[in-house]
Amino acid sequence: MNTLRDKNGKFIKGNKGFWLGKKRPELTGKKHPHWKGGQVIKTCIVCNNKFKAYKCLIKRTQAKFCSHNCRAKYYFSKEKNINWKGGCSKEGSKFRNSEYYINWRSKVFRRDRWTCKKCNHRSKKSKAHGDKESDIHAHHIIPINKNIKLCLKVGNGITLCKKCHRLTYGKELKFAMVFKEILRDYMPNIPKG
Repeated sequence: MNTLRDKNGKFIKGNKGFWLGKKRPELTGKKHPHWKGGQVIKTCIVCNNKFKAYKCLIKRTQAKFCSHNCRAKYYFSKEKNINWKGGCSKEGSKFRNSEYYINWRSKVFRRDRWTCKKCNHRSKKSKAHGDKESDIHAHHIIPINKNIKLCLKVGNGITLCKKCHRLTYGKELKFAMVFKEILRDYMPNIPKG
């Protein structure tokens, strides 16, 4: 009779599974088919401490740091961070807080009637109405870093909601032709700049 079941064939409460606690010495260590070697001593690239890491992690380039703190110090330092652009954020924030930029932004919103031109989302809140955050953005069709002369031209701006604006990050030039066509359909006399 099976000791895992009672008379009715139901499992007895508190019984462990068949393989639980049993060892399989023929499949441990070097005998296991997925064995890649034991641990290797590595040196942390931040603090130069020695630590042990498995060989499978070394191949995936995960064994560089001895702790999460060292990893954070490495990746969140200014020069190593992917988004670091050489300290240009102060100049950008000065520009975005300038009177010229705020006027350009409000002209773009007024022209587009506070509606996203890609998905037709109508803004329910705005900084102009006293809200802390807006759900629409004024987007430069040709990026500022590509052509500074078109920076404050109303024809170079389009209103996008947050969701649509996120889609353009890093792909501004790919979306430039699409946005020009949208504005040309919306306003036929827009300049071809």
